This record gives sequence, C-alpha cells and structure tokens, in this order.
Amino acid sequence: MEIIEAELVTIEDSCFIDILDEPKISIPISNDDPNAVKSAFNSLIERLQKGEFSISLKDAEKDLFYHVAKEYLEQLNGELLDVYHEMEQYDFLVRDTEES
Repeated sequence: MEIIEAELVTIEDSCFIDILDEPKISIPISNDDPNAVKSAFNSLIERLQKGEFSISLKDAEKDLFYHVAKEYLEQLNGELLDVYHEMEQYDFLVRDTEES
C-alpha cells in the first residue's frame, strides 16, 4: 500500500489538509465549504482507481487543528479503504496492461 503525505496549511484564517499528490488535493477543515470537500473526495476516489493508498499527516505544531486533521485523516483512511475494496469487487480499478 502506498503512503501519501499530507500537511496542515494555514492561509489567512483558514486551515487546510493538503494531500501532497499530483495534483495536490486540498481539504478545508476550518470552514464549511461543501463544494471544496466534494471536489477533494472526487479526486481521492479517482486516485483510488490507480491503487490502494493511505494518507499520513506530516508532523506539525500540535495545536487543535493538528489533532482535528489527524483524526480526520484516520477516519478518511478507513473510508478510502472501504471504497477501494468495493471498487475492487465491482472491477472499477484501472489495471496496468503489463499485469494482464
């Protein structure tokens, strides 16, 4: 399983979890932006088609947002694993042609 790093980023008064993949995926955690969350989740599901992965938060100042982000990612990783297994079950994964 691939591990993708994420970092906690503060821009002005907003806090985000930036998942350091190509392209970068940003999830707002300090404000309510359902469209940004929906977009991030869609990107993560597309990324799951390429293979199973887990997101790991880089160490940062252990403030309230760090603890929120850590818990958020623990829950997200569990959900992503469940979605991956369902995608596998229904053959929604992208397979390399070399494996065939």
